[in-house]
Amino acid sequence: MDENLDDLVAAANLETEFSLGYVKHRFHDGALTPPTREEIWDIRAEIGRGASGVVRKEERRLDIPQEPQLRAVKQMSKRQADDGSTWTYRDELAAVVKFSQPQFYPHFVSIFGWFENETSIFIAMEYLPSGDLERFRGSSGPFSELDTSYIVKQLIKGVRHMHENGFTHRDLKPANILIASTAPIWQVKIADFGISKQAVQGATRQYTANMFGTMGYAAPEALGYFDEDDATITYTISVDIWAVGTIALALLLGRDVFPRQGDLSRYVNQQRALDFTREEGGELSDSCRDFVTRMLAPHPVTRPTAIAALAHPWLKQAVPPPPPLDNDAEVHSSQHTSEGDSVSPPTAHRIKEESPLRQYTRYSPYARKQTTPPDTKPTIKLETKDTAKLELYPTRDSASIERINNFLSLDNALLTPKLRTVLSPENRYFVLRSDNATDIETSAAHDVWTSSPRVNKILDKAYALSGGHVVMLFSVVLSRKFCGIARMTSPLDWDNTDPHWVEDVWQGRFTMEWLSLVELPFDGVKHVPVKESTPGFRAISCYDGTQISRGSAWELFRAYSAEERRQQL
Repeated sequence: MDENLDDLVAAANLETEFSLGYVKHRFHDGALTPPTREEIWDIRAEIGRGASGVVRKEERRLDIPQEPQLRAVKQMSKRQADDGSTWTYRDELAAVVKFSQPQFYPHFVSIFGWFENETSIFIAMEYLPSGDLERFRGSSGPFSELDTSYIVKQLIKGVRHMHENGFTHRDLKPANILIASTAPIWQVKIADFGISKQAVQGATRQYTANMFGTMGYAAPEALGYFDEDDATITYTISVDIWAVGTIALALLLGRDVFPRQGDLSRYVNQQRALDFTREEGGELSDSCRDFVTRMLAPHPVTRPTAIAALAHPWLKQAVPPPPPLDNDAEVHSSQHTSEGDSVSPPTAHRIKEESPLRQYTRYSPYARKQTTPPDTKPTIKLETKDTAKLELYPTRDSASIERINNFLSLDNALLTPKLRTVLSPENRYFVLRSDNATDIETSAAHDVWTSSPRVNKILDKAYALSGGHVVMLFSVVLSRKFCGIARMTSPLDWDNTDPHWVEDVWQGRFTMEWLSLVELPFDGVKHVPVKESTPGFRAISCYDGTQISRGSAWELFRAYSAEERRQQL
């Protein structure tokens, strides 16, 4: 766990006294000062139970009558499992604390702190009375495509946040998706990080015999389908993509997608196709079928990333944004709200609905007073037990280069060995375009290339600034294919132009190493953007010499790796 995240987990720890039928929290203004206030929470009914713990409802005991404040508390045992393995609850704490921060609102269930006794860990969370998607699904028929697209787009955005920050959930299913609001405007939140995994040294593959995830939503690689085929592929971030695809199809059909393991086995082994038959509600659109089919690609190499999935046309149906934080809302200190009430932690679900983000900033004992400008996302400053301050800065709409670099390294196992070597922070990636395949064949024979003076200048500058780390993806316009990947191995030699280039009035040449000469049809990568911040500008239609983001390069590398693997079968 990184140092900042460890500080966050420590800061969220609640000093607690356990009594029969209730718990009491004490709050301090400083690490060494006596408690300045207390809260008592009465334990109410159990509202959920799963493999990783029990969830109960709690109500805050108030001195004066007012609207009740409710929270959900998940209790998890510290005991060693029956198979002798030890549950590392710190992973779950890290995940729920991390993604409870305002910059990830509203895709995850907010937590308000955690506490423990000798045998159990308790996580206090926002209470959502509508329950989870599994219960709702069980009492309704198939969802419409519009409703499903609302839900799925939010899930993929949440998954993207997790992956970009080095986490995989590994157990996404309807029972772990809580409902904040239903039709006509669905809002759902990801919960239960019981078996989530923080990336360690850029790898999420779990070398373990234990099966993580829930049968029916677990990806084929989680069940060992590809161990003999490719021993390096066991767990990647793609397990979450599979799970979201399964959730989407289950909602659309109103039934389980793979009710028996044999159904999944036949699908993975190409003995049966996906069944899109709906008992009611008509046929699914072609765009919907295409989206689900891509998400449920049996082999993880061929599944899209969250970034690519969000660019699919089926998700272009408008999803209204979450309710905004009031512009005049303030983040208050640990003493009082603007109304003069004593401040409690962000533990209240009031009958009068509030944004969980507003609850967090209003009630947090760790929040420092500040005003949120109307045109920025909120930040929050936390205070650790030794009073060291830690500030979390808001994320931008497009993921930062640093976070993209971190998360993409997670799935290097999906790439061919040569392509793994060039996916590093130092590299710069460009799409070069040619009018014919002959140029590609000539270059492959002599390991040289030249472009127009304009593009040559761009590449030469990038080579100098990056210290020689330039990778090029070549496309041929007329054949509608990418035709290879190569990296520059020398700067531009402006004085020596090969004769067959002089005829085109081009000048200069540079040497290169070809990493792949597989042909990749545009149809398989037509949704890959030039960069994440401009999803409508696609890599297949960019100008000659356009630099693309590392995230988009990774998506094209993944597609190349999948095509190369397919041709070898």
